[in-house]
Amino acid sequence: MRKLNCLITGASSGIGASIALELSKSAKHIYILSRNTSKLENINDKIVANKCECTIVPIDLCEPNVIESLSEEIFKKDKFLDIIISSAGQITKLSPVESIDLNELKNIIELNYISNFRIMKHFHPLLKNSKQSNLAVISSIKNEMMSQYWGIYQPIMSALNELVISFANENKGTSINANIIYPGSVNTDFRENIMPGEDKKEIKDPVSVARAIVKFLLSNEKSGEIIKF
Repeated sequence: MRKLNCLITGASSGIGASIALELSKSAKHIYILSRNTSKLENINDKIVANKCECTIVPIDLCEPNVIESLSEEIFKKDKFLDIIISSAGQITKLSPVESIDLNELKNIIELNYISNFRIMKHFHPLLKNSKQSNLAVISSIKNEMMSQYWGIYQPIMSALNELVISFANENKGTSINANIIYPGSVNTDFRENIMPGEDKKEIKDPVSVARAIVKFLLSNEKSGEIIKF
């Protein structure tokens, strides 16, 4: 019998949407979050077709109090979440440090780092109330290819990774597992923004990546690790 109560940010496209569809084959209910309502409605129809309940949450994670209010609403309704997958993130272009726009940098910090901090902080009671919960944060890890022009993105993601590991270590001995999910290069609009013209045959398909991530989460006992796919 399906029991899992789940939440996915960035669920309207890319990896987030693919994870939502794959997870709907096993979950009882999924909250899908994004700013794009029309795309969420399309994902909702596909989730429901898999005999999974779905709640559309049109939301801008950078707005004040929206994450906090949502956590309170879900707590009143459900009391727990078994799986949270944080897939929302942004990067518009690669550039040298001297060319980085300050406002653009602030926006990326707000979505990629601060919104995840707020989710960990305010959704903690919901994860704690699950018999076995998983927080999975889609992120990036530094490599030699990111040694230049990634200043607007990779330092923020490295800080996010440290935050997730700290959260995981603080929750050892509880029902909460928290991990960083590193999917590598995946064929999404997110990737196209920074790597236009890239040979799509050389990068991964989001459906196959989502399948591997969901398979991992449904049987996971690891915490505080970077999981590479």
